[in-house]
Amino acid sequence: MTERTCALCGTPARSPFRAPPAEMAPDLDLRPGEPARSTMRFWIQTCSQCGASAPDLAALPAGARAVVEGPDYGALRSTGLTDGFLRWAVIAERCGQTNDAAEATLQAAWVLDDSGQDGTELRLAAVRLWGPPDDPLAALRQADVLRRAGAFDRAAALLDQVGPGDEGTSAILAFQRELVTTQDRGRHSIATALRPPAHRPHASHGATEAKRGFWARLRG
Repeated sequence: MTERTCALCGTPARSPFRAPPAEMAPDLDLRPGEPARSTMRFWIQTCSQCGASAPDLAALPAGARAVVEGPDYGALRSTGLTDGFLRWAVIAERCGQTNDAAEATLQAAWVLDDSGQDGTELRLAAVRLWGPPDDPLAALRQADVLRRAGAFDRAAALLDQVGPGDEGTSAILAFQRELVTTQDRGRHSIATALRPPAHRPHASHGATEAKRGFWARLRG
C-alpha cells in the first residue's frame, strides 16, 4: 500500500476523515445532525511540518505551495479553534476553489458556535465567497446563513428569489420567512421546518421526504 503523504512536504498524512451518517436532522444551513456534527475536530488535517491544512493533505490543489509559503499564511497558524478551517479556506480561495473556501469558512463559524463565540463575520464571509445562489437550495441555505448573522434584509431578499416549489421547498421557505420577520438568529433544524414529525430523526421521514424534490438530496 502506498503511504499517504502531504502533497507539499512529504510528511505522512492520514486518510480523509469520513463522518458517521447523521441520524438527526441537519440545521437549515446544512450543518449535519448527530453523530456527525460532533466530529468537526477531525474534518481538517494540518501538516505538522509545513502547516498546510485541508480535508486531504495528499490532494492539495495546484498552487497550494505558493499560498502556504507566502508571507501572510503564517499568521493564520495562531487563530485558535478555527485555525485549520480558515487556513484551508485561504488555500482553497487562492487556488480558485471558492465553494470549498465558503464551506470551510462556514464550518469555522460552526466551531465558534460550539465554543459560545460569535461567528457573524465568518458567516458573512462565507456568503461573499459563494456569490449569488444558482438554485433554490443554495438560496435557502444562504438565507439561513445571513439570518444567523443578523442580516435580515439580505436574507429576506434572497427568500423573495425562491419561487413556488414542492412541499419541502414551500415549508422551508415559509419557516425561514417567519424567522426573518421575528429577527430570530437562533439555530433551527430542517426537521422543525418540515413538521410533522419535528421530534423524529431526519432519516425517519422516509418515503414522504422522497417526494419533496431537491430536499431529498439532503439524504445523500
